[in-house]
Amino acid sequence: MEAWGSRMAIMFESITSVRNPRVKHLVRLRESSHRRRQGRFPVEGRREVERALQSGWPLETLYFCPDYFPREDAYRVVEAADAASVDCVLMDKAPFAKASLRENPDGLLAVAHTRTLSLDDLPAGDPPLLLVAQGIEKPGNLGALLRTADAAGADALVAGDPVADLHNPNAVRASQGSFFHVPVAAASTEALLAWLSRRGIQIVMTTPGAERTLWEADFTGPVAVVVGAESTGLPSAWLAAPGTAVRLPMRGLADSLNVNTAAAVCLYEAMRQRRVAR
Repeated sequence: MEAWGSRMAIMFESITSVRNPRVKHLVRLRESSHRRRQGRFPVEGRREVERALQSGWPLETLYFCPDYFPREDAYRVVEAADAASVDCVLMDKAPFAKASLRENPDGLLAVAHTRTLSLDDLPAGDPPLLLVAQGIEKPGNLGALLRTADAAGADALVAGDPVADLHNPNAVRASQGSFFHVPVAAASTEALLAWLSRRGIQIVMTTPGAERTLWEADFTGPVAVVVGAESTGLPSAWLAAPGTAVRLPMRGLADSLNVNTAAAVCLYEAMRQRRVAR
């Protein structure tokens, strides 16, 4: 690894001071207002950076610190970024520690361009399966929902009336890289309901007061699975919309599930039904 490090020091620009303007910029990217103004967001960690590169996500800069590399394969991520014409910058340990968002960094931190899709930009599956995350407040929940949508084969995730910032570093981290693979759009409830109606996509919404259970819903056609924030559930506009309200049966003392768990149960039931239908 020392030989690799010596090579990198010759090939790339290096940052040695915590007062470097680039370090200050990275620290400020923790703020949502600065991310919006700059149209940039931080992506930290080998898995996340690697999946961003694999998905062709537009990365502006990759900062790397070999002192933190846990394994030699981290150098291959730097090489892949360089081959993709990403600006690669070598950092000393102190400035990287200041810029890092993690308690135990692994030496890779990228700056990516934000990318916003409209509803009409979303891919149409055959038939489409969407996950609608309504009013989600916690970035970690939003990231976990992206990971679940990716694992269960959903075509896209739509954030309805989003509270959490889609580009929050905690959302990116919780997605385990699925952020870069699952198309994401944001829309108001009104716009989203109108779009689903125009597209002929049926709504299956989860709410504890529903008469039907999950297993009574038909997921084999074009479907949007709708889950709400854990604290407030789904707003009245969704509950009054044409669609199927379902509940997840509860046999113990618990009367609700984490929003990501509820979404996972629904999406995997959709996967099961679709496999049987085929």
